[in-house]
Amino acid sequence: MSQATEHAERWARAITADTDAAVALYADAVLYDDRRAVDHVVDTATDRTQVRERLAPFANQDPANGLGIHRFDVLEAIETTGGAGARAVTILWRWTGEHLAGFRGVPTGGRSLATRGQTWHQLDADGRIDRELTNWNDTPVLQQLGLPVLTPHYWVADAGAIAVSGAAPGVGTPTASATADGAGG
Repeated sequence: MSQATEHAERWARAITADTDAAVALYADAVLYDDRRAVDHVVDTATDRTQVRERLAPFANQDPANGLGIHRFDVLEAIETTGGAGARAVTILWRWTGEHLAGFRGVPTGGRSLATRGQTWHQLDADGRIDRELTNWNDTPVLQQLGLPVLTPHYWVADAGAIAVSGAAPGVGTPTASATADGAGG
């Protein structure tokens, strides 16, 4: 197993099981930016106490309190380079949330939710995370909750017009796989 994968697996296990162990992975002076919230002030932490506040809900083990039971599965971990040549790791993950009362203010109705995202960690000389940037793909989750979030297929002719008009993809427009005789594939 590569060092990047070891780091990613250790992080994913810790944030969903043991907040103390998760916080121990971070340097005292950290820049943590979780692109889940609209408010940049709320989603950015600059010390371990603030990181603890952001991470604690992910380690919740009580299915009845509405905070949800979270799971992060590491799909890929890539060794990268951070500022001034620092070691860094990019983690592609799949998140699953169960027993959540709501997601971004939308009631879940008891649904299990899932999406993918990525987290980038820059590590200090001691191997602790001193910078983190996380991006979530909220679109699939909002669609799972029944919200009409459009996902235009830009490889389809006139996809931009379809997205703006709200017309169903493929209605009145040829598909990318249409043949010369007009038959779609």
